[in-house]
Amino acid sequence: MNVLFLGTGNAISSGGRYTTAILLRGSKTTILLDCGPNTLLALQKTEISPREIDVVAISHHHGDHFGGLPFLLLHESLRARRRSFCVIGPENTSEVVNQTTRLFYPTLNSTPFPFEICNIRDKEQYAVEGGAICSFAVRHFSRGQAFGYRVELDGRVIVFSGDTAWTDELIVQSKGADLFICECSSLNKPIGRHITNRDLVKHRHRIEAVRTVLIHANDDVISNKNQLVFELASDGMQIEL
Repeated sequence: MNVLFLGTGNAISSGGRYTTAILLRGSKTTILLDCGPNTLLALQKTEISPREIDVVAISHHHGDHFGGLPFLLLHESLRARRRSFCVIGPENTSEVVNQTTRLFYPTLNSTPFPFEICNIRDKEQYAVEGGAICSFAVRHFSRGQAFGYRVELDGRVIVFSGDTAWTDELIVQSKGADLFICECSSLNKPIGRHITNRDLVKHRHRIEAVRTVLIHANDDVISNKNQLVFELASDGMQIEL
């Protein structure tokens, strides 16, 4: 099982990083965690075809986490994809994706391949061949819903925090995980509802994942990566599990 970090950046691409997109490639299923605006470009710089993607799991409805979907749908429509495709995400994901796609490309009314968007609930499990994706609520919005995901694929467990302020739910979900992908938006001072390296230092002894890597870094995190409590992922980085 292969984890490819297509994009590890934040909304303003600090450090020249692409926006969030993480590809999980199992023996039977390929899952994309978030789909930032740069995702298609990042994919085209690899030898991986977007046609391989079976499911896109959207953590929340900020543009740097789902804004690449209209481009991905357009690309696959023009390439005459036939393989089915699904997007899952928090409440209103179907409305948000459909509205954004119509705004970007009004003539893209349908796709030549089976396509569905599923709004899922907190702690709901979405089955895939070879495993499952389970959502869990995190603390990113005062109103509305944001998710992290616990993915089981080919006998491995990958946990993705999404964007969130610190919550002990991350301890619960990442326990025993082979890989915990956690946002770290700033070094010490919080920026909105996001995790800081200081938070991670405080809770390090409680995180029981085999390996933890950080994404969604601001400039202060990137320039002080040697001081971080966990390793900082980079665009193009791959991990074999």
